[in-house]
Amino acid sequence: MKHQELKELFQNYLSECEYSKQLRKATIKSYHDVFSTFQKIMPEIILVDDLYPLVMNLFFQRLKTRKKIVGKNTVRIGVKDSTIRTYYNKLIAFFRWLENHQYIPLNFTKQIAKPANPIYEDEQALSSYAVSKIIAAISLHTTDDVFAHKRDLLIISLFIYTGVRRGELLGLRVQDIHLENKVLFINGATSKSKRSRKIPLHPILLLQLKAYFLERKKRKITSDALIVSCKQDTALTHYGLKHWVNKYRKLSGVSFHVHQARHTFACSLAKLNADVTTIMKALGHSNLKTTQRYLRSINSEHSRAYIDQLSF
Repeated sequence: MKHQELKELFQNYLSECEYSKQLRKATIKSYHDVFSTFQKIMPEIILVDDLYPLVMNLFFQRLKTRKKIVGKNTVRIGVKDSTIRTYYNKLIAFFRWLENHQYIPLNFTKQIAKPANPIYEDEQALSSYAVSKIIAAISLHTTDDVFAHKRDLLIISLFIYTGVRRGELLGLRVQDIHLENKVLFINGATSKSKRSRKIPLHPILLLQLKAYFLERKKRKITSDALIVSCKQDTALTHYGLKHWVNKYRKLSGVSFHVHQARHTFACSLAKLNADVTTIMKALGHSNLKTTQRYLRSINSEHSRAYIDQLSF
C-alpha cells in the first residue's frame, strides 16, 4: 500500500473533498494548483513512502530561491511569506488525510515545522483617491453605452459597499435584491463560507440598482443573473470579471484587484467605529481572527484623530 504513487492518492483526496466534504470548485482547484507546484518543485517525491517530515522544509527552501519569469523580461526570485503559509495549509491538510488513512505514520504532520504567520506591511484597502479614479475611468469610458455605464458602476459599488467576494457577486440573482427592505441576500450556495447572510444596502447602491434595473428593462434582459454580459443576455463569467478588472486597471492607472474592495469595505466600517463582530458578520466570516487580518490596513497613524481627543 505504501508504494502507491502520491499523485494517485491526491486524486482520491480531491474526490473526497468534492463529493463528501462538498468543497467549492475554487477551493478544490487551489488544492490542485498547490499540489502541482509541489510536484514540479519536488520531482523526486513520487511514491508516498518518498515522503519525510523535512521534505516541506526543502520545498519551502526551493520556493524561496526559485527564479520565475514574470511578464516579458522581469525575473522574480522567491515567493511571499503569505504564499508559503498558503502552501503549508493546503499540503498539511492532504498529509493529515494520508495519516488518517494510514498511508503515513500518525505523528508525521506533528514533525513538520509550521511557518510563522506572515507579517503584512502592504495596505490592502483602497484609498478614497484610488476608488475615485476607478469610478472616473468608468464614467469617462462608457459615455457611449448607458447600459455598460450603469452596470460597471454597480459592479464597483457592490464590491466597496457590501464587501462581497468575487464568486458571491457573480452568483447574485435579481431576486437576491430586496429594494423595499433595502437588503442584499447572499446565498450560501455561492459563498465560500457556505452560509447565507443579508447585507444592508447603502443609499448610493440603492439608487444605482434602480438605475441598472431600468436599463435592463430597456434591453429586455431575461437572465436572472444580476450582473450580465454587455454583449449577450447571460451572466457575467469569471473570465468576464477578470477582463473587467484588467480593463479598468489600465484605464484608471490603479493596480487593484477585486479582493482589495472587500478589505476597503471592512476597514471603512472599522474607521466608522463598527465593532469587529458586526464587520465579521457582514463579511460572512466564521472566525474573528480572519476579520482582524482584513483590518491590517488600519495603522497607528489612523489613531491620531482619537488621540487628539484625549483629555485627562
